[in-house]
Formats: sequence, C-alpha cells, structure tokens
Amino acid sequence: MKRYLRPIFTLCLFLASVSACKKDKDPGPVVEEDPAKKFVKILDDSLKGKGFGYSFAVYKKDQLIGSGAGGFQARSVEVKEDKLVTPDTKMQIASMTKTITAAAFLKLAKERNIKATDKIIDYLPKTWVKGPNIEIITFKDLLTHTSGIVGMGENCRNGAFTENVWYGLKLLVENGIKKENHGSSCYQNANFGLFRVLIPSINGLKFTGNDENDALLAFAGYEEYVEKNIFEKAGVVAGDFFSNGVPVPTFGYDFPYSGEYGFDPGDFSSTTGGYGIYLTANQGVRLYAALFSPENNAVITQEIRDEIVNNGLGSYSAVMPEGKFSYHDGWWYSGMGVLNPKGFRSVWMHCPEDITVVLFTNALRNGDGLFPISSGFYQDITSYVLWAFSRYKDPGRGKRVRQVNFHEYLEHPEPH
Repeated sequence: MKRYLRPIFTLCLFLASVSACKKDKDPGPVVEEDPAKKFVKILDDSLKGKGFGYSFAVYKKDQLIGSGAGGFQARSVEVKEDKLVTPDTKMQIASMTKTITAAAFLKLAKERNIKATDKIIDYLPKTWVKGPNIEIITFKDLLTHTSGIVGMGENCRNGAFTENVWYGLKLLVENGIKKENHGSSCYQNANFGLFRVLIPSINGLKFTGNDENDALLAFAGYEEYVEKNIFEKAGVVAGDFFSNGVPVPTFGYDFPYSGEYGFDPGDFSSTTGGYGIYLTANQGVRLYAALFSPENNAVITQEIRDEIVNNGLGSYSAVMPEGKFSYHDGWWYSGMGVLNPKGFRSVWMHCPEDITVVLFTNALRNGDGLFPISSGFYQDITSYVLWAFSRYKDPGRGKRVRQVNFHEYLEHPEPH
C-alpha cells in the first residue's frame, strides 16, 4: 500500500496547483462601490443627530444610491409616543410643486401645439372679468414670475391662501396689472396657481360660470392631469398627494425644538399649483430624477427639459467649478416674524454626473425660519446641498484655497 501513497500524494499536489492557477487566472467579478455614495455619506453625517427631522434620497441616473432620515415626524406632545421620520414619511414640498406644474403645462402645451410665449387670456374662464393689461400676459410670464402680478397689496409680497383660492385668482385677474410691472420679476404663488385653471382649460374643460362648481372642476382637472401624465409616467404612486400623512400627519417644528405643539399644514386641494403637494423623499427623488435625468424621457422630452432648465421655468440654476446645478426649493411656515417659526424647508437639485437629490426637513431655525443648520460655507438648504456636493468632489478641499460661501453661487439665493 505504501508504494501507492507517493504517486497519490503527488497527484493531489498537482490538482491543487492546477486549481490554484485557475483561481488566479479566473478571479470572480469585483463590484466597485459607486463613488457617488460618498455624497450620500456626507449628507447623512452632517444631518444626523442634530435634533431636527429630515429625510433625503439620492439617485444617480435612474438608480437609488442612498437615502437617510432622522428626527421626528410627530412628537409625544401630539401623539402617544414620538414617531420617527423615514425616507417614506410624507413632507410638504411647498414651492417644489412649481416645477411639477411647469412640467405638466409644457407637456400638455406640446400636445396641443401651444407655445410658452402664447397669451393666457383665451384660456381663462369666459365669465371672469379681465382687468387692465391681462391680455399681454403669456404662459412664460407666469412661469418666470414676470407677469406683472404683484399681489393684492400691490407690494410684491408673496400671497398664500387668499390669493390662490379660486376667488383670489379671479380677483387678481379682475384687478389686472400695470404695464410697468410686466416683465419685472416678482415672485408670486398665484402665477403658478393660475395653472390650476389653465391646464384643465387647455385640456378641454368648459367652465359653467358657477364659481363653486368651476373651482372643483378645475382642481379635479389639474389633479388628474398631473397624476396621470407626471406622477404615473415617473412611476410614482402618491395617493392623495394634497393631504398630510394619514393617520399621523407630519408636523413642522421650530429649531432648537421648544417643546411646543407642531404645525400641521393640512389640505391644499383649494390652493395648489404653486405649492401644496406632499411627497416622501423616496417618491420625490424618483419623480425629479425622471424629470431631469437626460437618460429618462418617460415623463418629458429632452426638448421640454431644456426649456425648463435653460429658461428658468419653475426652476433655478447655479454654476460652480463642479458644473451646472438646477433646482427649486420649498418653504412653508407658520409664525414668521416671531422668534421661533415652525415649518418645512425642502429642495430638489439635479447635479453634475446626473445625480438628483431631494432633501426635506420639518424644522426651521429660530429667527429667520430657514434650514435648521448653517455654517461659514452655507446659509440655507440650497447652498447646503452645493456644499455637500463640493465636499464629495473635492474631499481634501484642494481646489478651494479659501473658505467659500456657496450661497453666492445661487441664481436666486432668497428662499422660495
């Protein structure tokens, strides 16, 4: 038996050697982590543990590469026990709604051979009284806040509820505009609120002259078009996207948290267009990535995408050494003017490398009511995301030899 042991042993060594060589020649596939996940980590590390509620999600092209959440959707002062924020917690996106409205109009206009430079007057209800110079307003004027509408107080103070319900919009049209205001920038929710009337009208809605019925018909027409042609095309099932979370709403708080009862924005069915939609971070990033990724034409064409971004139709821009960023922020609050306003701050931003980020927070900092945290690099939510992206691209800050205030890169640094 011993005489066979040596050849058997030699054979085993040979087979082991062949096997080892084969492993060296045919290594298994190596999956490299996407470098953009560093951006996700920077966002998460700089937001977590600060004491306020937030949620965010990041897409690269059409893929989720990361998300994060922290803080509370509702606190024990409103519910039996604190309820945590997750990336699937609904938040009020406020003026981020304007981008959705712009995309919906431009998509419908393309179908009906209507140009953004066409006048709006023929699509307003026939029974509405058209005040001075309404006939010169174009769709593009509304989409860029240059219509000449300056609010009921004639002081360009942005209006919310009273100017965006059916009767408020009707009265603004009846009051008309001054020619000297037409073409000048004046940020007004009502510019986009009017699309709640215009989109259904373009889509064939015949107004009856009964204000109560027409208001309901217009909202239903706007909601249906947005849901079927924007949300569903993007693969987003939002349900009732004008109402706060059920059974527990997401409350807006002050920061640092005072312990007071939070702010529930409620339902926006009667005033939406310029604001009012509720989304989760996961829904939001899927939607805005579908709108702004050049590789995704499921919702809008590249031609419409370019029209939105290049002409600032429901969007703004920032150009940094890292490239061009497109965005629109949102701001919804209660108690502005007091020490501790409560509410929501939000933003979508499409970044270089086809990265889309959506960030929500349900707390506003004491004093100015903006994004809860600030630094020498950023003052608010929009410049915060620019800072985070720059950190991702240049972690050693080698390209920036001095401290940069990223707020200065913003086309419109004021909150919206």
